[in-house]
Amino acid sequence: MKKIEIIVEKNDGLLWGRVTGKNWMPTPYGVTLKEVADNLKALVLDYTLHEGKSDRQWSIKDWSNVELAFKYDLVTFFETYNYLNLSALAGKIGINRTLLNQYKTGIKYPSAAQTKKIEDGIHALAEELGKVSLVA
Repeated sequence: MKKIEIIVEKNDGLLWGRVTGKNWMPTPYGVTLKEVADNLKALVLDYTLHEGKSDRQWSIKDWSNVELAFKYDLVTFFETYNYLNLSALAGKIGINRTLLNQYKTGIKYPSAAQTKKIEDGIHALAEELGKVSLVA
Protein backbone atom coordinates (compact mmCIF):
# COMPACT_ATOMS: atom_id res chain seq x y z
CA MET A 1 0.00 0.00 0.00
CA LYS A 2 1.30 3.43 -0.95
CA LYS A 3 1.30 6.03 1.83
CA ILE A 4 1.01 9.75 1.13
CA GLU A 5 1.64 12.17 3.99
CA ILE A 6 -0.27 15.44 3.81
CA ILE A 7 0.85 18.26 6.10
CA VAL A 8 -2.30 20.21 6.94
CA GLU A 9 -2.31 23.92 7.62
CA LYS A 10 -5.19 26.37 7.89
CA ASN A 11 -5.46 29.76 6.20
CA ASP A 12 -8.46 32.00 5.52
CA GLY A 13 -10.92 29.34 6.67
CA LEU A 14 -9.53 26.66 4.35
CA LEU A 15 -7.41 23.62 5.07
CA TRP A 16 -4.34 23.44 2.85
CA GLY A 17 -2.26 20.34 2.31
CA ARG A 18 1.40 20.10 1.44
CA VAL A 19 2.58 16.88 -0.15
CA THR A 20 6.27 16.44 -0.84
CA GLY A 21 7.27 14.82 -4.09
CA LYS A 22 10.47 14.50 -6.07
CA ASN A 23 9.40 16.34 -9.21
CA TRP A 24 6.14 17.93 -8.14
CA MET A 25 4.48 19.16 -4.92
CA PRO A 26 0.68 19.19 -5.01
CA THR A 27 -1.07 21.57 -2.61
CA PRO A 28 -4.67 20.43 -2.24
CA TYR A 29 -7.19 22.47 -0.27
CA GLY A 30 -10.73 22.24 1.08
CA VAL A 31 -13.01 23.04 3.97
CA THR A 32 -12.82 19.46 5.27
CA LEU A 33 -10.16 16.76 5.19
CA LYS A 34 -12.33 14.82 2.74
CA GLU A 35 -12.32 17.82 0.39
CA VAL A 36 -8.53 18.06 0.72
CA ALA A 37 -8.24 14.34 -0.15
CA ASP A 38 -10.63 14.67 -3.11
CA ASN A 39 -8.76 17.75 -4.34
CA LEU A 40 -5.46 15.85 -4.10
CA LYS A 41 -6.87 13.05 -6.26
CA ALA A 42 -8.05 15.57 -8.87
CA LEU A 43 -4.67 17.33 -8.88
CA VAL A 44 -2.79 14.05 -9.29
CA LEU A 45 -5.08 12.94 -12.12
CA ASP A 46 -4.62 16.23 -13.96
CA TYR A 47 -0.85 16.15 -13.42
CA THR A 48 -0.45 12.58 -14.67
CA LEU A 49 -2.60 13.28 -17.74
CA HIS A 50 -0.48 16.27 -18.72
CA GLU A 51 2.98 17.37 -17.59
CA GLY A 52 3.56 14.39 -15.26
CA LYS A 53 2.87 11.59 -17.74
CA SER A 54 6.23 9.96 -17.08
CA ASP A 55 6.37 10.68 -13.32
CA ARG A 56 6.12 7.17 -11.84
CA GLN A 57 5.83 8.46 -8.27
CA TRP A 58 2.41 9.92 -9.03
CA SER A 59 1.00 7.34 -11.43
CA ILE A 60 -1.75 6.18 -9.09
CA LYS A 61 -4.33 3.96 -10.75
CA ASP A 62 -6.11 2.61 -7.68
CA TRP A 63 -6.72 5.07 -4.82
CA SER A 64 -8.13 2.27 -2.66
CA ASN A 65 -4.51 1.11 -2.27
CA VAL A 66 -3.38 4.54 -1.06
CA GLU A 67 -3.26 5.51 2.59
CA LEU A 68 -3.52 9.25 3.25
CA ALA A 69 -1.81 10.24 6.49
CA PHE A 70 -2.73 13.73 7.67
CA LYS A 71 -0.20 15.59 9.80
CA TYR A 72 -1.06 18.90 11.42
CA ASP A 73 0.97 21.87 12.49
CA LEU A 74 0.04 22.67 16.10
CA VAL A 75 -1.97 25.80 15.30
CA THR A 76 -4.14 23.91 12.81
CA PHE A 77 -4.49 20.92 15.14
CA PHE A 78 -5.83 23.08 17.97
CA GLU A 79 -8.13 25.01 15.60
CA THR A 80 -9.48 21.75 14.16
CA TYR A 81 -9.92 20.09 17.56
CA ASN A 82 -10.93 23.26 19.39
CA TYR A 83 -13.17 21.33 21.78
CA LEU A 84 -10.09 20.04 23.62
CA ASN A 85 -9.67 21.72 26.99
CA LEU A 86 -6.22 23.29 26.78
CA SER A 87 -5.72 23.55 30.55
CA ALA A 88 -6.59 19.90 31.11
CA LEU A 89 -4.43 18.77 28.21
CA ALA A 90 -1.48 20.86 29.41
CA GLY A 91 -1.76 19.36 32.89
CA LYS A 92 -2.04 15.84 31.53
CA ILE A 93 1.08 16.12 29.36
CA GLY A 94 3.11 18.21 31.79
CA ILE A 95 3.47 21.40 29.78
CA ASN A 96 2.76 24.86 31.13
CA ARG A 97 -0.71 25.96 30.00
CA THR A 98 0.49 29.42 28.96
CA LEU A 99 3.27 27.92 26.86
CA LEU A 100 0.85 25.45 25.24
CA ASN A 101 -1.47 28.36 24.45
CA GLN A 102 1.44 30.19 22.80
CA TYR A 103 2.05 27.09 20.64
CA LYS A 104 -1.68 26.96 19.87
CA THR A 105 -1.80 30.55 18.67
CA GLY A 106 1.52 30.49 16.82
CA ILE A 107 3.20 33.02 19.09
CA LYS A 108 5.90 30.45 19.88
CA TYR A 109 6.94 27.29 18.07
CA PRO A 110 7.87 24.10 19.91
CA SER A 111 11.03 22.12 19.35
CA ALA A 112 10.79 18.69 17.75
CA ALA A 113 11.09 17.08 21.21
CA GLN A 114 8.33 19.29 22.63
CA THR A 115 6.10 18.56 19.63
CA LYS A 116 6.66 14.83 20.15
CA LYS A 117 5.75 15.20 23.84
CA ILE A 118 2.48 16.93 22.88
CA GLU A 119 1.74 14.31 20.20
CA ASP A 120 2.41 11.44 22.62
CA GLY A 121 0.11 13.09 25.18
CA ILE A 122 -2.68 13.45 22.62
CA HIS A 123 -2.27 9.80 21.57
CA ALA A 124 -2.39 8.70 25.23
CA LEU A 125 -5.57 10.71 25.72
CA ALA A 126 -7.12 9.12 22.63
CA GLU A 127 -6.18 5.65 23.88
CA GLU A 128 -7.67 6.44 27.29
CA LEU A 129 -10.90 7.72 25.70
CA GLY A 130 -11.06 4.59 23.51
CA LYS A 131 -11.43 2.50 26.66
CA VAL A 132 -14.41 4.47 27.99
CA SER A 133 -17.72 2.65 28.29
CA LEU A 134 -20.96 4.52 28.90
CA VAL A 135 -24.25 3.27 30.28
CA ALA A 136 -27.74 4.70 29.94
